[in-house]
Amino acid sequence: MNRKQRFTLASGLLITALAAITILALAIPAGAAPTAQDLPTPTPYPAENTPYTLEVVGGQDATLTLPTVEQDGFRLGETTAISDYPRGMEFRVTADSDGGAIQDVILFVTLVHGTGNRAVAEWDAEAQDWVARIWETGNMQPAWTPISVYWRVRDAAGNSIDTEPQPVVYADTDREWFRMESEHVVLYWFGFGEDDPDEVAQTMADAMAATHPRRVEGFGRALSYKPVAVIYPDRESLAETVGSGAVSDRFAGITSTAWGMSIQVLRGTNYAPGNENCVWATRPEDWTMERRINTIFSVTTHEVTHLYQFDVLGGSLGPQWWSEGQADWFSLAPGNYDERLRALGPLQDMPSLTGEIGWTRIESDGCYALAYDMGVSFINFLLTNYGGMETHRQIAEQMRLGGSVYDAVEEATGKPFLDVENEWRVYLGFPALTLADIDPASALEPPLDTSIAEGDTLILPSTPFMSPLYEDPGPYVLSNASCFAGTQVTVLRAGSLDGVDYYEVDCMGMTGWMSRDQLIGPE
Repeated sequence: MNRKQRFTLASGLLITALAAITILALAIPAGAAPTAQDLPTPTPYPAENTPYTLEVVGGQDATLTLPTVEQDGFRLGETTAISDYPRGMEFRVTADSDGGAIQDVILFVTLVHGTGNRAVAEWDAEAQDWVARIWETGNMQPAWTPISVYWRVRDAAGNSIDTEPQPVVYADTDREWFRMESEHVVLYWFGFGEDDPDEVAQTMADAMAATHPRRVEGFGRALSYKPVAVIYPDRESLAETVGSGAVSDRFAGITSTAWGMSIQVLRGTNYAPGNENCVWATRPEDWTMERRINTIFSVTTHEVTHLYQFDVLGGSLGPQWWSEGQADWFSLAPGNYDERLRALGPLQDMPSLTGEIGWTRIESDGCYALAYDMGVSFINFLLTNYGGMETHRQIAEQMRLGGSVYDAVEEATGKPFLDVENEWRVYLGFPALTLADIDPASALEPPLDTSIAEGDTLILPSTPFMSPLYEDPGPYVLSNASCFAGTQVTVLRAGSLDGVDYYEVDCMGMTGWMSRDQLIGPE
């Protein structure tokens, strides 16, 4: 199928570089309880009284000791680990060797996926030991990050050893937190739910247990590690970890596959920015503490799905509508997505899934996050009509091998993606799309002005100073670059649309579409 795909894969670069990809933990606009939808919604498995443990951690200085080591002629004393969150951790060890004086001591820090960093230890003459420090500047490192550490020690003879990795947790020694652990998640929180922490713990344990079987069935296996969710009660405390950017109302948290963690801030009582006129928005006075706490269960199950996307699929997120819709579909409460999309029908058209949709634009209903609702609605339609979880596993496998979601859907359904998308659009009450709607260049007719042909080179007019290059031919498209006046361009393609000639040109290595008036000036 000659389909033009314009979408951006979410980058995992920051994840592999010991930072975190910022996946905003914003659910779709919350409103009253969703009404019944035509198709069955994703149904969590029954889960009640899921076993968990609950304890209070942090709030006091503590020194963790790791075992002594005798290995290949080296002798290392107990390693002491002291947390000074949010200003990092300090590790100390004594060492000697039969091969002579110790030359190098290096601490290696490993995160859940094997990525990490190292800290060269310095000799402390007063304490007579080696000291290594990590995350001294905060480094966007949240409290309760689980890591493993080991020492590499080299003596004067050139002998060296690596000790066995030992688990360590980056503790917050300034305040007490609740820590819940179940089979499927570790949860930390403070500053809310303190009158009945068991209710928070039990609800989270049940939420993860209820959604876990669907994720395993849909992705083919479970996560290779137990995820950690850390919930800060306000943006000020979250800022300790991520800096002043956390005070922005648009920042809701971070999900990092490098850490294997979801870091969130408890939802406030205010409208989400730009959502003040959203018809589905809950009024600030209706955001009771109970309701705010309840958001963490659906958000956490959503964010854990993002961890699956990296851990199982190797980072094949696909376009945003797929990655976020998928996370919503596997969450505890995917929301009233079909209802919202149907209500948009009389107000505006719905963009194609093959284009860039995004989530920040305010739509005609006063709400944003359209990519979320379109994604979960399409996935629910697709799996309901085309094979359920087996189809999802097939798509996931194709994406793991490097295929696009569009090709994977075509492989799984045996139909062109546009056909499946149109079935879904008609189901929601929107008109079907043509190929020309997706790729306007495919609808071009022969140019009206035959004096300009493909391969011709022309000099752009002297005015305007800059002329935009558009992504597609037509009057209502986005520009992707600009070309200076007087620049030589080469015509790559030519055609007419609605009585106007358009030309795809190469301008100093940049390609895009221009109208005839842009190319040679108005007559």
